[in-house]
Amino acid sequence: MKNEHLHHANQANNTNNEQEILLERVDKKYAVEEFLNLIGYERGLLFTVRELFLRPGKMIHHFLNTDRNACTKPVTFLILCSVVYSLITSYLEVDVLSEEQLKKQYGASGVNNIMLWVQNNYGYANILMLIFIALWTKIFFKKYSYNIYEIGVLLCFIMGEGMLWFSLHPIIAKFISNTIFDTVFYTAILLYAAWAIGQFFGGGFKNYFKALFAYLLGFGTFEIIAIIIGVAMDLMAKKS
Repeated sequence: MKNEHLHHANQANNTNNEQEILLERVDKKYAVEEFLNLIGYERGLLFTVRELFLRPGKMIHHFLNTDRNACTKPVTFLILCSVVYSLITSYLEVDVLSEEQLKKQYGASGVNNIMLWVQNNYGYANILMLIFIALWTKIFFKKYSYNIYEIGVLLCFIMGEGMLWFSLHPIIAKFISNTIFDTVFYTAILLYAAWAIGQFFGGGFKNYFKALFAYLLGFGTFEIIAIIIGVAMDLMAKKS
């Protein structure tokens, strides 16, 4: 019995010795790797942002078909990116300027209230907008086998990445503020969305063009419905 205990003790010591041998040394390389893991460079939010910037179609295909643990979940990613945008614009007080622009454009109306809600709730508004863009995308790419939910995943990632781009605008605008810069910046975001969606469906000029058209129609449909709801609110208020 005593020999058996000694045998087990020796095995445990050998295992510990093997673990000590296998553990890598804590050095500069180890510290850099730990830091990258901490900020999510290889997995998580930053990994998702990086891959969506470099190879969106490939990353989303990988998420749908291979591994769903390497990157941030799509709806979570969209909401997080929308929150980042809201925090930055709120801190820089850019949203106040937008509210003034909305009042000039729509006056004291239901439409203004709807647009103001969109301004203050980008996370939820983007999900609603996504529904219309997904429907148009499904129509334009109907020959592909992706269902509406998979297209929704695609758009969550792409629109989330777009919100991060939007977050840069008020920061850069502190140094560069003119109409040409705004036009170029927003056009770049729109072209990114078209490129990313088109790449997901195989690339090619035709797919990029269809993606751009689907995105614009989805956004336009959302705007039209928002205006209709605002007008309906005003009509109901007058009748009551």
